[in-house]
Amino acid sequence: MKTIKITYKLIICQLVLLVCVLISGCKKFVDVDAPSNQLVTATVFTSDNTVKSALAGMYYSFAIGNSYDLQFSMSFVTGCSADEAQYATSGSSFDAFIQNTVQADNSSVSSMWTSCYSSVYQANAIIAGINNSTGGISDAMKTEALGEAKFMRALCYFYLVNLWGDVPMPLTPDRAVNNSLSRSAKAVVYQQIISDLTDAKASLLADYSYSSSQRTKPNKYAAAALLARVYLYTSDWANAEANATFVISASPFSLLSTANLGGIFVKNNTEAILQFDASPSGTAGQGYTTEGQYFTLDITTIPDFQLSSSLLKAFESGDRRYTNWVGISTYQGIPYYYFSKYKQKVANTTATGEYVTCLRLAEQYLIRAEARAKQVNLTGAIADINVIRNRAGLLNTTATLQADILLAIEQERRIELFGEYGHRWNDLRRTARANAVLGTLKTTWTANAALYPIPKTEIQNNSNLTQNTGY
Repeated sequence: MKTIKITYKLIICQLVLLVCVLISGCKKFVDVDAPSNQLVTATVFTSDNTVKSALAGMYYSFAIGNSYDLQFSMSFVTGCSADEAQYATSGSSFDAFIQNTVQADNSSVSSMWTSCYSSVYQANAIIAGINNSTGGISDAMKTEALGEAKFMRALCYFYLVNLWGDVPMPLTPDRAVNNSLSRSAKAVVYQQIISDLTDAKASLLADYSYSSSQRTKPNKYAAAALLARVYLYTSDWANAEANATFVISASPFSLLSTANLGGIFVKNNTEAILQFDASPSGTAGQGYTTEGQYFTLDITTIPDFQLSSSLLKAFESGDRRYTNWVGISTYQGIPYYYFSKYKQKVANTTATGEYVTCLRLAEQYLIRAEARAKQVNLTGAIADINVIRNRAGLLNTTATLQADILLAIEQERRIELFGEYGHRWNDLRRTARANAVLGTLKTTWTANAALYPIPKTEIQNNSNLTQNTGY
């Protein structure tokens, strides 16, 4: 019965993905329709309310409309590509990621690509609409909306450039131009990301007043937090440290205590920098997430979405993150281990409901630790590592040499950030550790697998697009 149930469920998931691909595959990558109930075109930007509606469409596109294709896939599918996730049964669509044998016609790859560019289109339309507006929009609304749109565009391009390398970079909603764009070099895309985030950091408010005190829209600190990550990825250690410190020192944020680790994704907690109200039902305010819903499937029997044995072995004895974030389901005497960071899988509109967490404070400590280590501030790096280790109930790190400290940071990032937006997959690639780690673990690993293939339909629709090496 279990096999039949899993297979049926998998078929349903694949049919959903197939519909998404059939809808999007016949269009070019930026030729994506906006949600019918939200405003995005420049011609309607005549008042603050129309801008707010356009912003709602942008967040709907990213956080709700594409929650399975984008956020859940980035957390679980990339975890399979790395060494932290596995599916309950073999023969599923996830095997290609686990074995790093993804092909250009893979539906999940296509869905992630299309979802990212759908959100880019929304952001570009808002930026163009505001810049072309002839009146009716307050200066404060223009400043805020431009900051939010540039942040979201930067966030999408960050994932695009990390999953695919060089990518097309449309900066306007002009489909006639965008449909024939070639790939922009990774360094050029990063320059645009940094430019957008710098503008967002300068223009966005330091509080959460535009989201009614909910931490569900980017503010100045969210822009700084993403900037810190981007600078880390581009080896600008001084700016990575400076932006991480800016966030760590800010009064709205503090790490949750060891006793509260189980609530790390509760909405609006003090560690959250940016969250998305992304209820999978499509109705915001329900207090549960796609992650919570899917990761806890069948936990009374064999969980579908499991932690890899490699990740389980990486936890140190006594690590409170294991007891709080790893679920255990025993079925017919055999224990199975599943992702249990998100606890809510049904509607919960109370204060203990959950939001999808995009940026949180613990990552900023680990960014600063790595930036400090790279600048040979080993004492400062060790101090930041120990903040995270001590919060997890562990003793101070024993690493003292730079190389050992960097490996200690890699270990803490692996344990602290598993199952969250593809951190492990991105970390292995950016630090050039993928071959050493995955090459030892997986007999099917090849270096070309570090980047996903450009979707086949996109190459067919745009003759200026080229494929990644090895596909």
